[in-house]
Amino acid sequence: METSALILKIKRYNPEKDPPRWTETFNVETKKGMNLLEALLRIQDEKDPTLSFRYSCRGAVCGSCGMKVNEKLVLACRTPVEGLLEETTLIEPLPFFPVIRDLIVDMSPLFEHFRKIEPYLHGKPVMPEREHIMTEEERKAIDPYIQCILCGICFGVCPAFNREALFFGPAILAKAFRFLLDPRDRRDKEILESVDHHQGVWGCNTVFQCVKVCPKEVPPTHAIVKMRRKILKYKLASFFSRFSSLCRSSSK
Repeated sequence: METSALILKIKRYNPEKDPPRWTETFNVETKKGMNLLEALLRIQDEKDPTLSFRYSCRGAVCGSCGMKVNEKLVLACRTPVEGLLEETTLIEPLPFFPVIRDLIVDMSPLFEHFRKIEPYLHGKPVMPEREHIMTEEERKAIDPYIQCILCGICFGVCPAFNREALFFGPAILAKAFRFLLDPRDRRDKEILESVDHHQGVWGCNTVFQCVKVCPKEVPPTHAIVKMRRKILKYKLASFFSRFSSLCRSSSK
């Protein structure tokens, strides 16, 4: 079987000992079809058992193995080594998140924002003898936003965090839009109000970086722009409703 040498340089961090540092270079023998996660596992098994990183499903479903590879944010399980063989590959933890150890980051900020939007269906009342009905068109509109695996990659490239550290983040706003689109959810007004601020949809720079890097092709910026339009439409309708009420009152 044909093999090639992969050269990896990994940014290490042990909070009990050292500040973040670039470790010695690892040389890993690879085979055709191998991905970066497999190479890291080989280092852990054969060269340095203290190397720390997250992984679980190995199939781009769990979102655990997000990391920075040669300045790009990727899932290690989806990164073939064939494209990394020509030069030394630099591997770092995801930016924005606090580093716990080596390539493991603390994703608490993401999940704290996630809980704020109550990411579960708040169903509308329905007659006991029938289910909620959803058309095929409605299901297709929701599909792109269901694909998010909360890997945190979009957080790492989002420039909005440079201005607002408490920005909800692209993944969270995409999740909010997913429930706003769902005809079975009763919270249209509540969802729009929960993101109508500079930590929500108005904090986005709309530069589409999150759309470019998402490994599951979720389009968060599209969701943010659409929610902005809905918010403005809602506020305009509320204004004219109040204005009409005042006009009727003054005419009596």
